[in-house]
Amino acid sequence: MFVCERNTEYLDAISRLKVIDDDFMRIVFKDKECLTQFLEIILERPIEIIEWHVQYDINNILGRSISIDVFVKTENHYINIEVQRDYTGANPRRARFHGSLIDASTSYPKEEWKDLPHMIIIFITEEDVLGYELPIYHVHRTIDENNQIFDDGSEIIYINASIQEDNALGRLMHDFLCSETSDMHYEFLRKRVSYFKETEGGRKEMCEIWEEIKRKGKQEGIQEGIIEGEARGEMKGMVKSIQKLMSKKGYTLEEAFNFFDIPEEERSVYIQRIIS
Repeated sequence: MFVCERNTEYLDAISRLKVIDDDFMRIVFKDKECLTQFLEIILERPIEIIEWHVQYDINNILGRSISIDVFVKTENHYINIEVQRDYTGANPRRARFHGSLIDASTSYPKEEWKDLPHMIIIFITEEDVLGYELPIYHVHRTIDENNQIFDDGSEIIYINASIQEDNALGRLMHDFLCSETSDMHYEFLRKRVSYFKETEGGRKEMCEIWEEIKRKGKQEGIQEGIIEGEARGEMKGMVKSIQKLMSKKGYTLEEAFNFFDIPEEERSVYIQRIIS
């Protein structure tokens, strides 16, 4: 028996997992066949996946970077799949931003604009974040004057998991919200989820993943502590310098602040340190 089998907290957490939980979805969609069948239901056409990644980072050295839940490359499409529980995470401007970084990171110098691949951003949300009581929303740009599609090769799809009609999409969303595999409709999802929830090998993998997450979290916490400690050290040194300037050079507190170019919004913190 492996260690995790004796950890009831882990085992209870595994039993409660649903595919709509983004960390678990990433694990489930590491399987190409499972991911392919999922996309074919959403897009209602055959899909041939060439390349795919979970928790795919796109770095932007000049601004904000993103970490994508699932990133898929087909012959003529790039597809980004995101699971979001509320409006904040599924804001339409986030979809726009994801699309812009994907375009920037996948295009090449001197590439013809017409050769830029089609791109689909898919948001799966637990609630109806757009508020029109539809199970799925296909979003395209249009020309205001004639309501015609402005075909720039981009598409955004919002899937409202709270509506579970008796059709292919509704059954898929039902399965996304299931914690019991016996209640699932689709065999490809039931088989994949059952492996992680009901077999020793799958539960062991889940526990190892969580242990790694905990380990990384501790490392990040230590690193944050080091950075915070360094910041406190820098402030302590600056406080001493201010006090020395005031006592030996006769500077007023304001003159010392100006001498060291300390921003107005930070001065109250220094004052508290000086008088404490």
